[in-house]
Amino acid sequence: MVLIVSSNPIIGNYLIKKLEHPYKPISISTIKEADSIVVLSGMLHQVGDNKYSKYEFSDPDRFFGGLDLIRENKSDKIIFTAGQLPWTDNWEPEGFILKNKAISFGVPQAKILVTENVKNTYEESIAITKLISNNSSIILVTSAFHMHRSKYLFEKQGFDIIPYPVDFKTSNAKTSIMNFLPSVSSLNNVSLFIRENIGRLYYKLFL
Repeated sequence: MVLIVSSNPIIGNYLIKKLEHPYKPISISTIKEADSIVVLSGMLHQVGDNKYSKYEFSDPDRFFGGLDLIRENKSDKIIFTAGQLPWTDNWEPEGFILKNKAISFGVPQAKILVTENVKNTYEESIAITKLISNNSSIILVTSAFHMHRSKYLFEKQGFDIIPYPVDFKTSNAKTSIMNFLPSVSSLNNVSLFIRENIGRLYYKLFL
């Protein structure tokens, strides 16, 4: 019964919509200029073997959202966080890979900063205070479902946050027969809902 309910697209879409609320896609033209653009980690994975491996995007929306903002001169610097989970400590920290990728897309190296290595969103918020003043205004770029918790943690550090949500998981497709058939993506949405709410509760209780 748990699998049947959790794999239902109507249920998955409803729960992910709850996570993303109240955030919606925003036109860059409506974003005010800020002291920095901060792009949170969580979009790369490594593929290959010992002979040859490389990094690929799981979802590039955070990266390209940050690039769009810097190109539109919404700030004079962009900061990537050097995400490195405990079980990926043999990987290059994500922020340095994204820095090189941004340079290849024409962003001047002088405009790019990378934090120290971080393992989670809380550590990301702390690491940013070591690069810029904690009363700075920042345009925070992360997935819509992750924005609520991220904004809370960065505001705890004293930053003035301008949210720029990307990577929306909510579907606006019309209801069809497919909405009543089991879906792996719906299971993923339910998993995101559970994990993200555990994270929100943890930080509310202990920070």
